[in-house]
Amino acid sequence: MSDRIKDLEPNKQSKGYYSVKSKKIKLTRANKEYIDLILEDQTGEINGKVWDNVEHLNPTFDEGDIVYVEGFVETYNDKNQLRVQKIRKPYEDEVDPSTILPSAEESPEKMWSKLQELIKKNVKNPFLLELLKRLLNKYEKKLKVWPGARKVHHSYLGGLLEHTLAVTEISEFLSKKYDLDKDLTITGAILHDIGKLEEIKSPTKKEETEKGVLLGHIIIGVQILKEESERIIGFPEDLLNRLTHLVISHHGNYEFGAYQLPMTKEALALHFADFIDSQMNIFENILKNHTGDSIATDYDYRIGRKLFTGEKE
Repeated sequence: MSDRIKDLEPNKQSKGYYSVKSKKIKLTRANKEYIDLILEDQTGEINGKVWDNVEHLNPTFDEGDIVYVEGFVETYNDKNQLRVQKIRKPYEDEVDPSTILPSAEESPEKMWSKLQELIKKNVKNPFLLELLKRLLNKYEKKLKVWPGARKVHHSYLGGLLEHTLAVTEISEFLSKKYDLDKDLTITGAILHDIGKLEEIKSPTKKEETEKGVLLGHIIIGVQILKEESERIIGFPEDLLNRLTHLVISHHGNYEFGAYQLPMTKEALALHFADFIDSQMNIFENILKNHTGDSIATDYDYRIGRKLFTGEKE
């Protein structure tokens, strides 16, 4: 029986299986090493500290591993914190990782079906339809499990598909509202992050590939679009240029990683669809993992602020 993170109570012993979201070696004021952890499961995350036997335990597990943990739940700065007493990787077949790792709330199959319906409803251009068909067939297996990012947003199993679906749904609304090129906007929404499938090495450990480190997901996505479109006889160059522009500009600003500022209404719509879904996911995660009675969360570097949680009853 694994104690779920959201159910952990202060001043009680706990034991359970968790994923190591973050692992860092730090020093106490007395210059003694300790391991600072963020552990997570499907219900939330908790900070953990390994104070003893650090030299022996440190090489036995890595960031991204599933671990079995025994510890004592303490309170620090009005938040639960786990004093780790035992930690090890599970034995073979001891635990099913899919029951531990955070994942999208909706099933991959249901999200995939919704995405296919959006394509059927909105994309009529034969070249874009063929491009989507080829790429989604090629990457279906990965897209159903891949995280949306390593750490920032949608960083869990199925997160990339969840984010892609949401961005596409928002883009559909914006296309109707502002009379956009629906074929182009919807295709761009579905493919804007496709490079992440080659940027992130594994859906569980979420390490970067060599290509991911050196190029990043936007450039990888551009390469994927170019290579696949060249296999489609007669694919118009101007159509590829406009689609590529959506991919390279979807971060909106140079300081946020865009290679070009949005220069079309479709590109601007995609940028804001991507931005609102990523930010809402970050907000939801911060609020989900907030514990204690304070009316505000801790400061979060991703959004440069803390969030109001409301009065506790």
